[in-house]
Amino acid sequence: MLTQQQQAEIVQAAIFAPSADNSQPFKFNWQSDNELSLYIDKTRSGKASDNRFVLSDIALGAIIENTCLKAAALNFSAEVDYLPNTSNEYHVADISFSPADNIDSTDKSLATVIESRCTDRRFPFKGPIAPEAIDKLNQSTQAYSAGIKWFTDKNSIKQVLPVIQKAESVRFKSETLHQELFSTVHFDNPSVEEGMPIEVLAIEKPAQPMFKLMKKWSVMNFFNKIGAYAMLGIRSVRIPILFSPALALITIKDNDRISVIEGGRALQRFWLQATLENLSIQPYAAPGIFSLGFINCESQFKKNLQHVSSLMKEQVENGYGLMFFRIGKHSKVHNRTHRRPMESFKL
Repeated sequence: MLTQQQQAEIVQAAIFAPSADNSQPFKFNWQSDNELSLYIDKTRSGKASDNRFVLSDIALGAIIENTCLKAAALNFSAEVDYLPNTSNEYHVADISFSPADNIDSTDKSLATVIESRCTDRRFPFKGPIAPEAIDKLNQSTQAYSAGIKWFTDKNSIKQVLPVIQKAESVRFKSETLHQELFSTVHFDNPSVEEGMPIEVLAIEKPAQPMFKLMKKWSVMNFFNKIGAYAMLGIRSVRIPILFSPALALITIKDNDRISVIEGGRALQRFWLQATLENLSIQPYAAPGIFSLGFINCESQFKKNLQHVSSLMKEQVENGYGLMFFRIGKHSKVHNRTHRRPMESFKL
């Protein structure tokens, strides 16, 4: 039986999981001392990029993984029942915990870096990445039938850059996606508990006032007429990636909800293993999300999304690309996102 303290530690580990733009889109409820139910938060999900809950399901996958890893650190095994209530699409998982003696040491190691894992948007990243580290990263996703495609030389990185840059640029061309993005950016509160303070975006100080102006769609739309969306794609994608030693693409076999949730579990194990290896990581979610086909934005961008999807299919012959990661070495991150108090996650 889990104690109240152990339950709190498990939920706190769940809260530290990553989510799109730090939306933290989940709720929890303890059905009994040893059974935890996890739900998508209706008030923080279902936006344009989260149509059919793709981003929320990825986040819930990472949340489930953190939950199970923390349980392992407390010497409990975890059994996950996905989408247990067919009449409630927000009910993502029930997790049952049992005392266990033979806990995988890898799980315990990954649990130690749950709180220190974070996004690093600074550049350049240094390299190279040791082959032993790449081997461990490859092994980290195997439990969930996910794969990793690596890009570790300049030629392969340059070949895949267009799909990432095109997808990220659409976020600034579309009014719907632009408003979704900027609604999560906070310019005057570095301690905000939800969303992203501008400090974590690693935008150069002289450029921050202009970026703040672009929060208004009328300003963004005006600058787009002279190619601002393309320049933002170069700054946010091309330059950081070209100044990094490696790029990795997490792949999944199908695009059904359970596959996406388990993809979220796989990418979280990958991210935690990278943290154990003292590697810095920045995720690029747009290409994978767009290629899965569940984006709800203006019809005029349908061809853009189809082009991204076709380019992604060139990268993954059998399956789907879920998320890109820029990887390398950097100093410790000091500007990080924060989290809401545990009480706010209770159902």
